Amino acid sequence: MHRTTWIELSSEALRHNVSVVRQLAPKAAILAMVKANGYGHGANWVAEQLNSQANGFAVARLCEAMRLRDSNPQARILLLGTLLDREVLQKCAQSQLDIVIHDLASAKLLANTPLATPITVWLKLNIGMNRLGMSAGEFCDAHHLLNSKSHIAGIQHMSHFSDAEEVDASLTQQQAKKLAELSASLGQHPISMANSAAIIAHPTTHCDWVRPGIMLYGDDPTQRLPAELALKPVMRFKAKIIAMRDVANGDGVGYNRRWKAAMPSRIATVAAGYADGYPRHAPDGTPVLVNDQRASLAGRVSMDLLTIDVSHLPQTAVGDEVTLWGEGLTAAEVGSHCGTISYELFTRITTRVNRYYS
Repeated sequence: MHRTTWIELSSEALRHNVSVVRQLAPKAAILAMVKANGYGHGANWVAEQLNSQANGFAVARLCEAMRLRDSNPQARILLLGTLLDREVLQKCAQSQLDIVIHDLASAKLLANTPLATPITVWLKLNIGMNRLGMSAGEFCDAHHLLNSKSHIAGIQHMSHFSDAEEVDASLTQQQAKKLAELSASLGQHPISMANSAAIIAHPTTHCDWVRPGIMLYGDDPTQRLPAELALKPVMRFKAKIIAMRDVANGDGVGYNRRWKAAMPSRIATVAAGYADGYPRHAPDGTPVLVNDQRASLAGRVSMDLLTIDVSHLPQTAVGDEVTLWGEGLTAAEVGSHCGTISYELFTRITTRVNRYYS
């Protein structure tokens, strides 16, 4: 099939990465994060590949949960913190979704909403992110309110770290202690708090459920995994060179001629732009790979095209393959040049980019 701009998605890399999670947290159940369409990789595809290795999946929107349920009728699916009403609660019960309760008002609503099918709730404590989650008092009130209800199948306790990727572990340990102590005071309930960074860097926080997200897709947010546990990029974002041009010393390239040649230069035009998901704000010098050799962005990214300086690669020709990120050039490295992170790069790949699964 003709390819101009595409992504390649590796099931082998995905399964390798979840095996690293299992090695790091051998006693914990794995709740795989597949929100935002599996971080841009395809939620249903990710779930299919991880069905035998993950114990459940989590998404952030009800529409995501319903699509995932349609393709995975038996999977455990958690709907993360969102706006709940009686209609949403009924749909979650009918579809056998677990739900996160992150405020006392939602706990009261659930307590007073009869459900035909009992539902499992994950109560969320705010331990320092100050985004979602209850105070300690609200958390206890919500627990006692729901613990006695017949339409509540079970209660689990969870929270989310604010700084788990930092080298200084003290804050994360303090945050973990808040949930652990409060949960223990309420009896024996499964606990979940470890995201990707905590899975890697804070083994004492693994508890009953770990929630790997970005590490499933090949990015180590801590940059501390040993070589023998190195993650593999699941996504390779690629495009073809569609034009070559020689420019003279002082000539500019692209809109507003942002990049100007400091010497006679060779410019390749690549069939990828911000309409494909490559960041428009990428600066000159952002790396790419041309036939597995490094080159750099030269000029402003446009809607359908970007330009790179290949003066040092004289064999470069029209039709050659360019890796925008993937094996040999991580999305995290590209993101660092662009003032963003791999999460955003992955989730911004647009629907016109062809996808090839292996």
